[in-house]
Formats: sequence, structure tokens, C-alpha cells
Amino acid sequence: MRTLMNTLAALVLATSFTLAQQAPGAKTTTEKLEEYLATSARLHRFNGTALVAQNGAVLLQKGYGWRDAVRQIPNDTNSIYQLGSITKTFTGAVILQLQEEKKLSLTDKLSRYFPEYPQGDQITLEQLFRHTSGIYDFKSILYGPDSATVTRPVSKEWVVAQFKDKPLAAKPGTAVHYTNSGYYLLGLIVEKLTGKPFETVVRERFFSPLKLTQSGFDFINTKNRGKTTGYTFRNDSRLVAVPTVDSTVAYAAGGMYSSVGDLYRWSRVVQNRRMLKPETWEAALTPPNRGNWGYGWGVNYFNDTKKLIFQNGNIPGFATFYVQIPDDDVVIILLCNVDDASDLTTLEPIVLDLVKLLYNEPYQLPVNRKAVAVGETVLRQYVGRYQLAPDRTLAITLEAGKLFLQVTGQPKFEVFAENETEFFLKTVQARLTFHKDASGKVSQVVVHQNGDHVAKRL
Repeated sequence: MRTLMNTLAALVLATSFTLAQQAPGAKTTTEKLEEYLATSARLHRFNGTALVAQNGAVLLQKGYGWRDAVRQIPNDTNSIYQLGSITKTFTGAVILQLQEEKKLSLTDKLSRYFPEYPQGDQITLEQLFRHTSGIYDFKSILYGPDSATVTRPVSKEWVVAQFKDKPLAAKPGTAVHYTNSGYYLLGLIVEKLTGKPFETVVRERFFSPLKLTQSGFDFINTKNRGKTTGYTFRNDSRLVAVPTVDSTVAYAAGGMYSSVGDLYRWSRVVQNRRMLKPETWEAALTPPNRGNWGYGWGVNYFNDTKKLIFQNGNIPGFATFYVQIPDDDVVIILLCNVDDASDLTTLEPIVLDLVKLLYNEPYQLPVNRKAVAVGETVLRQYVGRYQLAPDRTLAITLEAGKLFLQVTGQPKFEVFAENETEFFLKTVQARLTFHKDASGKVSQVVVHQNGDHVAKRL
């Protein structure tokens, strides 16, 4: 239930991709995928089930790590997981079907459905979709003093009260502020228009006709044998079970559970533009001005024109990622029953490397690196700007005793010390080595990522 990492968008945008072709005698793409994910599992980076497909053929579908660590039951292809924000893709589809049925319009004001909602006459349904409503994000209740409350059913009135009267982050329509609250309200609108529980509407319109038999909402009470236990990592290696968030809390913003197989069936609907009109799918997946949020989907581009659609979920005990590249019918689904509370368990670098692998770009197998403490005096000498390319500089900054890196046009990332001159990133497979000149001043940094790239200090 959070935004897509900028890592994938930024680094993918910098590269021109061609789908991998197998060389005689080389490892197959499936063998490379298996090697990468097995290594990730062995280093406690991935504990879940993965599915990777291309052109309608599943290249890999396999479980890694434990479904239940205490009983030593491994994850497999039948494991089911809480999805978090992948739920939003179904919420979006329901709303768009209702619009096709002329029961609503995305230009409708929120006040049409909830006349008493503060500033509802200024907020449209489209703004709820695109995270431009400014409404406060209620997700913080999953980790705050009410965290015990969210492990049992709660009323819709209680959830809405957590965000309804909070100040807006910005004037509606003026800025992107990711908020799960907008999708919660969309679920309530579905119920108001259909007279049925949101979960029933999703089941009738999508689960049943698509035979998504391992998908649902009431994860706590499901009797499905594939149900996974949600964990967090302690000390980056020890699995510790965490209480399960009840589906009534995440609801239309993130309350679903599913399997990689069911989500792959869903990807066939998206790829072949089924269950909605083609023009509706086009609108859903094409935000104006190349924005990052469509109707239920995040959208990015690489190689200037190739579209990548996604959703990723983060909820206590679970982390999920769904990526689809329609031009090449590429699908990557990672469902993990370990949350991303640890820097090592975020799925973002895995997704990035799998995209690189599929598109024949250099990638690195995961390795464990240990961060060490380095004094602020040492860190301060690296602060400055470095010329990475004619049109690209690398800025090193020191903030609150921590070192950060930012490349022109890309997000800022924290870097961690292996020793006083060598640093690494946790969100991507990249390292930095700082060098001094004869006078003892830092003169350049070498970026180790898909080769060695020298950046001279400016």
C-alpha cells in the first residue's frame, strides 16, 4: 500500500532494452531467473512465490522459503498472500465498469455520494484515482497506537474517521500525494451504487467469471491450505510472525489476498483488454502528461515509448509486486510473506534485476554487504558534485550524519559504508569507491554498476 519505487523508473529510463535472446550453450532465461531468485532466497532477500512470463508462456513459477517457518512448510505455487495495493487494480476495474454502465462518471464530485464530506465539492473521483485529492493517507494506523485494533474487523465509519477531518495535503488537483484513503472512498461508492458489499461486487464481476479460486478478502478466516504466515525479519535473517491486518481495514485500498496463478490470469485480462472497453483500458493505463498514476495502476515508461504498468503492496507481514510490460507481454509477479521493514527485504531491487535479466541487460546476483559506522568528518570530505557524463552529474550530500547520492534526473538514495572509502546502496546493486589525489583531497568517485564509471569531482 505505497507508491512504486522511483528506483525502477529512474534506472530503467536510462537504458534501451531488447528482449533477451538465448546464445548457444548459454544459460536459458529460466535458468538465470531460477539462479537469481534462489540466491535471493538463500541470502534472506526473498521469501515467497514468483511468477515470470513472456509472450503468454510462463518462464518460472516457483515458491521460495517458508510458508510456515514453525512447521517447516515451504512456499509453493499454491501459496496465497495478502496483496496490499495490488487490490487497487480490481477496485479501479469495478469503478470503470460502473462508468461504462453510466452509473457514475470520473468527473463526479465526491460530494455527490457523500454530501457531508469536507471539501467533497472540490474533489473528483478521478483525483481519488490519481492520488491528487490531497486527502490524508490512513495507512499510518497500521503501525501506530491502534495497530492492535486493525487485527480485527472494524467499521467503515471508524476507518473514515481516521482521515476525514485531517487537513488536506494540497489543494485538490494540484499535486500528487499518494493516499490509500481515496481508494477506500471508491470502495464505499461501489457499495452505494450497487447496494452490495464491495467484496461481493469484486467476486461477482471478476473472481467468479475468471475462476480466481485462490483470491478473496477475509484472509484471517480463510481455510485455504495455501495460506501463508506473515513475517518480518529480525537482524535481517530471523523470521518473526506479525499479527495479520484484517481485510476490513485495508478494504478497497489493499484488502485482497491471492496467488501468483490467479494474478497471472488477471494479467491476461489486462493484456488482451477484456472485461472493459479497449478505450477504457487505454484511459486507465495512460495518465495525462505521462503522469505516474492511472485508474488503479501506476504507469512509467522506458526506452522513451515502452510502457510499464505496476502495483506494489506493503502491509505488515507481506510485500508484493506486480509489473506488466504490455508491448512485449512481459509479466513479473512477486508475492512475499515477509514485509519490507528491513532494507534487505524490499522487492524493488529484485524487480529491477529481473527486468534487466529479461531484457538482456547486465545484472548482478545479490550479495550480502555489511554496513559499518564511519565518522561524520570522513563522510563530509565526500560531499560535492561529480561529473558522471556530459549531461549527468552525481551529487553527494550529508544529511543528519548520513550520506546520500543523487544522479541528475533521478531520486536521492542513501549510501552505506563498507569502509572509509567504499560505499554501497541497498535499493539497487551499485557501489561507490572514492579516490584521493596526491594532495589527499577527494578527486573522483568510481561507480560500480554494470561496469566501472569514473566521475571526476567538479
